[in-house]
Amino acid sequence: MKLLKAYLMITRPPNGILMFIGILAGVAISYSKMIHFDDVIYSFIVAYALNGSSMILNDYFDRDVDRVNAPDRPIPSGLIKPSYAVIYSSMLGLIGIVFSRLVSVYCMIIAIASYIAALLYNSSLKKTGLPGNFIVSLTVTAPFLFGATMSDGYISDRIIVFIIPVLLSNTGREVIKGIADVEGDIVRQVNSIARIKGVGKAALIGSTLYILAVLFSPVPYILKYVSEYYLPIVLIADVGFIYSARKILKRPDKENAVKVKNETLLWMFIALIAYILGGIL
Repeated sequence: MKLLKAYLMITRPPNGILMFIGILAGVAISYSKMIHFDDVIYSFIVAYALNGSSMILNDYFDRDVDRVNAPDRPIPSGLIKPSYAVIYSSMLGLIGIVFSRLVSVYCMIIAIASYIAALLYNSSLKKTGLPGNFIVSLTVTAPFLFGATMSDGYISDRIIVFIIPVLLSNTGREVIKGIADVEGDIVRQVNSIARIKGVGKAALIGSTLYILAVLFSPVPYILKYVSEYYLPIVLIADVGFIYSARKILKRPDKENAVKVKNETLLWMFIALIAYILGGIL
């Protein structure tokens, strides 16, 4: 039972579910807002499998770092052998790509492109620091592109308005996450802002990106891409981001950075709900 739990948890279920909700948000903010039941099932498998595969690879490449930062994770704790993790990741990656083709060729192209970006990040680009943080954020926008393309059959210009705050907020989260990972990042020589410029600088840049995302959040409503139902919900997310920004600025240490990066997932989830309800109501 403990081993089964390890194989489940290494895929980061909350992240996979967020990716799937991101696909639904992409549908909601598309022009046609159409989705078939089969595509709902396929897209869930795609989101969970590809996210799980990239999360496993992240743990594989970070296994030495995690012995310092997170020794209780499945690989450094010895529950999952590194070679088994690679096989598991490969299987999930293949499943995700196959099911993306069942949706459409264009969706498969988006899935493959984002998966390759995730592979490059995990294997080498993570060491670059901020550029690597941005690559991660680009992969986080992939579900919106996937969902909108699944609905419309192409990537429309309106999607850009919705993915900009996602890029900003997730890049901020990655920068703040670097505060929690400083000790382990020394092992892998990751040039995170926190390690190179200091945790104070990382907190400032991360919180600034949060605030920029908040400032941009009304734009979809101003452009009339969403209804008035969007505003009160996204306001909750905005307040959350402001709260987290202030929190990390006041105390930019490892313990607080872990709390803030976890809180950010909640604010992102609320923002996704705003996208969905604002798009369909």
